Amino acid sequence: MSRIPSLLTCAVATLLACGPLAAAPGDQAVKPLPPGTKAADDPERVRSTTLPARGLFAGDQLSDSARERLTELIVAANELDVEVALVVPSGPWQIDGSGEGERDLTPARLQSVRRFLTQRGVDPKRIFVESRIDAKLKEPQLVVQMVGRPATD
Repeated sequence: MSRIPSLLTCAVATLLACGPLAAAPGDQAVKPLPPGTKAADDPERVRSTTLPARGLFAGDQLSDSARERLTELIVAANELDVEVALVVPSGPWQIDGSGEGERDLTPARLQSVRRFLTQRGVDPKRIFVESRIDAKLKEPQLVVQMVGRPATD
């Protein structure tokens, strides 16, 4: 038992005698990313489209023009391994369920967007809705972003 503390003392003394550890050949300091650099800023990793509220839905379903724009986005994101699909309503949407106007964003309408993306191969576990308040926007819009890594064959 008394031998273990003496071995430990010897090991610590040896490490202290060696001084600071030297870098291995070829080691270089890692440069931090510049401030504000995120995956969303990298055009290699993000595909995005912005859909105005006007003409986006027919009842609780996506309109044909919205389906076409989302299909273009999915085709553009085909070269990515999609890690996250963000559905981002921005601007003055009505969420109180008081009607079926163009500014009304109901759970059924959001579900139709999610369902469309899922039917086109986006993993439903990777689809997230994130509301953003932007007082500068006069008209509501829906931004859909696909964020991922460049796909490897």
